[in-house]
Amino acid sequence: MLYSKHITLPPKKTEATSTKEHFKVNKGIIYRAWLVFPSGCAGLVKVRVYHEGHPILPVNANDYIKGNDYVFEVPLFFEVTDEPYDIVFEGWNEDDTYEHTVTLMLLILPKKYVLPVGAAEGIMESLKSLIVRGEYEEL
Repeated sequence: MLYSKHITLPPKKTEATSTKEHFKVNKGIIYRAWLVFPSGCAGLVKVRVYHEGHPILPVNANDYIKGNDYVFEVPLFFEVTDEPYDIVFEGWNEDDTYEHTVTLMLLILPKKYVLPVGAAEGIMESLKSLIVRGEYEEL
């Protein structure tokens, strides 16, 4: 499932006065994430995403992501297994005049669809190496 959340961050905020938005998701693997910073953020809007205190974006607990007119597309493999299936978006806007709206999108897939793909790719690579090795041994 693709989840999308638009979070408007008021001006003149700090990390201590950050906005936190909670949203429910399904159990599964967070397979890909997108963070959309519109033009005008000028690096003044800072965000992080986590689940039950575990950082998802970025992976360092005390860091944050900032941007301007940019879409961060991040491949992930973060499993959401326990209730509540609650993702937390935290952000603050240090702009002294304007509010800014950041969009977070998460693609969460059932585990059964994600793991077989990786396993199949690994098997194919192993088979390729055997075939290539076999060809060279014959020469």
